[in-house]
Amino acid sequence: MTDRSEQPSMTFEEFRRSFYYGSRTDLRFKFLASLPDDAAADAVARILRTVGQACDTGDWDAVQDAVIAEQDAAYGPADPVEATVADAPFAPVRQPLPELPLALITAGGVFRRGDDPLGPDGPSQQEVLGREHVKRALSGPPSLSEISVDTPPAELTARHPGYDATSAHRDPNAVFPLDVLREVAETGGVSLASTHYGFVGATAQGRLRDRVAPEWAQRLLEAKVGAALLVAT
Repeated sequence: MTDRSEQPSMTFEEFRRSFYYGSRTDLRFKFLASLPDDAAADAVARILRTVGQACDTGDWDAVQDAVIAEQDAAYGPADPVEATVADAPFAPVRQPLPELPLALITAGGVFRRGDDPLGPDGPSQQEVLGREHVKRALSGPPSLSEISVDTPPAELTARHPGYDATSAHRDPNAVFPLDVLREVAETGGVSLASTHYGFVGATAQGRLRDRVAPEWAQRLLEAKVGAALLVAT
């Protein structure tokens, strides 16, 4: 048995920072690192209070809601911000959506098992949560994985240094809702392209916008894609 008295002590600041690519890496709670000690302590207390209530009531959805509320409060601006899109390059849809072959594109790092964009010995999800893999993702070029429209969910997996992909492992539709689109297609609401795509959004955004995205857009045009649904993480 380990003698706890021999273990080095840790300040609360060190504790909350350890969730952000540290010894306790958990991207659901990395928001604690951005808060001062008192605010982080209050956030943890509120979450634990909800956990205690769920033990009595069985309402575990309330725990999820509590975590999301703390994330929103930590990451969101202090004052409401109205989005402006005056310079966005909008392209109006000139045909009914069912007449445009629709491609699903996720930034959630989804790919087919056996078709790892980093090769057959690619790192696991847990391994890419280290700081070195984050730096590598941000400095290296993004890779676009192709996923056939008839790929079953069991053949999909995900890896991403910027979010906890556990949910995507359980259900790829969390970040790659191909099943949902197939159901819509069965009703005639959309027409799906034969190939869909995944990449890791944690990459150099300037290079993605200026060089990579135009290349990918041309690739989609050559594949006769008429519209694309982009999914963030």
